[in-house]
Formats: sequence, C-alpha cells, structure tokens
Amino acid sequence: MEKIPFKMVKIQKNKYQKKQERREFIIKLVIFIIILFIICLLLILKVKKIFKKKPKMNNKIDINNNINNNNNIDYNKKLDISNFVTYAQYLEDLILYCVFYDVDNGFYIDVGANDPEYNSVTKTLYLMGWHGINIEPLPDMHQKLSKDRIRDINLNIGASEKEDTLVLRLDGDCSSIIDKKYYRINGNTINITVYPLSKICKEYVPKNEEIQFCKIDVENHEKSALLGFDFQNYRPKVFCIESTKPGSLIPDYQEWEYILFQNGYAFGFEYVVNRFYYDTKVDYLSNRFLNIEKYIKEYNETLKRKSDMHSE
Repeated sequence: MEKIPFKMVKIQKNKYQKKQERREFIIKLVIFIIILFIICLLLILKVKKIFKKKPKMNNKIDINNNINNNNNIDYNKKLDISNFVTYAQYLEDLILYCVFYDVDNGFYIDVGANDPEYNSVTKTLYLMGWHGINIEPLPDMHQKLSKDRIRDINLNIGASEKEDTLVLRLDGDCSSIIDKKYYRINGNTINITVYPLSKICKEYVPKNEEIQFCKIDVENHEKSALLGFDFQNYRPKVFCIESTKPGSLIPDYQEWEYILFQNGYAFGFEYVVNRFYYDTKVDYLSNRFLNIEKYIKEYNETLKRKSDMHSE
C-alpha cells in the first residue's frame, strides 16, 4: 500500500484548517450581526419611547396615550376667565372654556344649534377658532347659521335613531319633535327629515378629525339622538346634553344616560338644565371638571364687581 506523501498530508491539513477557520469566522460574523441588530433595535425603541412622551399641561396632568391627536393643544396657555364673555343661556360656554381653554382649532357637533349667537353654546368655541357641524331643523335658524358660521357645516335636518320624516312642533328655541299621532292639520308644525348621527358623522366629519365636543338639545328627543350615534368610530371627548323635560327643571336624564355609561363615558358636571359627560379614555378631562364650580363662582363674582363699579 502506497504511503501518502507528507507534503500532501500537510496541504490537505492546511485546507481543512482553513475551511474550519472560515466556518468559525462566518459563525462569529453572524453572531456579531445578530448582537448588533439587537442593540440597534433596543436603541430605536428607547429613542421612540423618549419622543413618545407627552408634554405636561399646566396642572401637571399627563394626557392618556389613547388620545390620537393632540397637536391642537397649547400646553403653555393658562386658564383666565377675567374677561370672559358668555353667549350661552346657562354658562355652558364658560364650562366648556374651562375644559378646552388650551385647545385651538377644535371640532364640535351642535345638535339643535338654533341661533348662531343668542343663547349659543358654540359661539365662544367658534371665536376661539373652532369649527364643526351645526344641525338645525328650523329653516330660519338654519339660514342664520349659514350666514354667520361660514367655517361650519350647517345642516337643515334633525337627528334621530334612524332616517325618517318626523313632525316638528314650532315654538322658537323650544320647538320639539312630536309623535305623528298628535299631529294637527291646523297646528303650528312642519315636517323635517331626520338622520342618525352615525350617518351624519360618516358623511361630514373630516377623515382623522378629532371631535372635541358634542351638544344635544333636542327637546325630549335626546335618547333617539344618542341611539343613532356610532361610539366606536366617533367619540366626542365631552357631551353637553339638556337633562330636563322641555320648559321645566324636571330631570329626565335617567331615560338616556345609560347609553353614555355603556359606551365609556362618565358624568362630569351638572348646571341648571344641562349635564356634562366626558370620555373616560381621556385622563385629563376628569380633573378639568373638578374646579368648574369654583370658576363659575369666580365668574359671577367678577360680574358683580364690574356691575357695582358701573353703578357707582
């Protein structure tokens, strides 16, 4: 049997060693790349976490991560009601100002908007640069809104649980939808077209628009309006809803309040004939409602001082 020459054995050995070394090098390189990738990933996550943190508001309350878009919040703005002018009937605009004083370019839905200035809940918000949807079935009020609120979408319709034609009893700002069986030919009524708020929002709320506020004042038709809302896709941060029977102080919110509770809203404040509710997914809102009573008292005291000064 022939012996393999020593040189040949050495060459083969060198080739094997080199092959092994090459394999080890590739393994080490792969491990290094994996470690480097993990380090880079951790650094990226850390940087994202830093930039994802929300700036704090003046009252040191962090905004919940569930809020989609807070670019319209001015975190440096301080609440000042010393020169506040109210247009609403029962200081609804003052209450809303205390909640949204640092929000610029907000979006609202006013169901039962009525006059654009007199007893208007949204006039102050409009002057702050907000815009939104005004739903008003009275033709004359709708004309005034269209003339005065040029940034708004003004709809001459009503809001209800489903699309329908209903009878509206005419009585100024107390006009109300009545059952068709009570319709009188000689009565002071008109027929109006109503749509569910889900359909109205789908058609008129701009894509990715955050709804800050929704007011519902529809004279005993609040439940139907709420039942027509799509809370999954459209979530106003705050609702202001008339909570008494038309023309009285008799509460009727028990008939519809459960709809808001079932959809993640909580009671925030009550004043005269209105109740305010806020989205529980927005952390800072509950704290905004804590001091409302104090600000109302402060506002009334300021009015009294100014009145006393003028009378002297």
